[in-house]
Amino acid sequence: MSSETKTSSQHSKFLADLNRFDPLTRFIAGLVIFMAGLLIFDQYFYWSTIPDYSFGYLVPMFAAYVIYDRWPNIFRYLIGEGEMPRGKSGSLLESLFNVLFWLGLFGSLMVFFMGSLIRAGQGPSNQGSLALAMGFGGIVIGFAYLCSERDTVGREYDLKQRLTFTLWFLFPALVWLISAPMVMYLDSTVKLYLLEWVTVIVYHVYDFLGFSLVREGNVLLMPKGRVGVADACSGIRSLTGCIFAGTFLAAVFLDRFWKKALLFVTACVLAFVMNIFRSLFLTGWAYHYGAGAIDDEVPIIGMSVHDIAGFSVLGLTVLFLLALLPLFTLTFAEDDEDDNGDDGTLPNAEPAHHS
Repeated sequence: MSSETKTSSQHSKFLADLNRFDPLTRFIAGLVIFMAGLLIFDQYFYWSTIPDYSFGYLVPMFAAYVIYDRWPNIFRYLIGEGEMPRGKSGSLLESLFNVLFWLGLFGSLMVFFMGSLIRAGQGPSNQGSLALAMGFGGIVIGFAYLCSERDTVGREYDLKQRLTFTLWFLFPALVWLISAPMVMYLDSTVKLYLLEWVTVIVYHVYDFLGFSLVREGNVLLMPKGRVGVADACSGIRSLTGCIFAGTFLAAVFLDRFWKKALLFVTACVLAFVMNIFRSLFLTGWAYHYGAGAIDDEVPIIGMSVHDIAGFSVLGLTVLFLLALLPLFTLTFAEDDEDDNGDDGTLPNAEPAHHS
């Protein structure tokens, strides 16, 4: 079978699966897809103009892939195929979750609508884009929880199953927050904080090694010139890119929430540490060849030494995360217990009988 025929067959099967859902679920799916299109239209401006967010081009594809990867589980849940325990617990906790998710959905719709107004009136803006991304994340999670109440024939699920189903959409819902620029104040604060740490560490390492240099704020004075630790050296690009890569790898390959959280933290730490090594390399290059040497273009590659170091660090960090994945996929004794995490399949049991 050719690739085009296979793709067409998969597309037809997906549409056939959607037709088996009730009209409300199909309407919600169409509405979410439409909102995702608006989000892509808004964030495209930043992906194409700000290098720190150029990884955003991958966000729609990766979000769609996660949905595609989990689609068999999503479909079986909504259709009600297989033997799954049924029946609402009717507990106070379940009622509390219902109220919280309804309020969260309503608030998210308002935030998304406010972001749309800002986008329509001002054009691309940090505040409007962040509101759209936050609102979209809440809308997807809220709709997922509300749609998980019962299957297409009306059989109800309990709270644990509903939360398991909702968590399947966590990455596609919230990944847009990474590819949307932070509001200007927060972005500047994070960059200044990272810049200070990078400059201090680089200065003390070279001072300890006996090199002659003086630190003046975020500027290092050397015998062959002065090097300013610019915004690009703060590591914000590595941080956002590695967070995106770490969350995607966690969503696809890991099946326990604590493992996903640990990989997320590991990605942040690796991004910071690798950026330190990048800054140490560039400082050493400038110390030996002169301050302007880091901006010289490498003939064969066509990029400056500064840019090559940046992309190399980002690539190495992702490779380190891939190398660490086998450690996170180890199975421990407690993982064999009745704990479904956020990607596990629903527990098998005989259907409960209702009066």
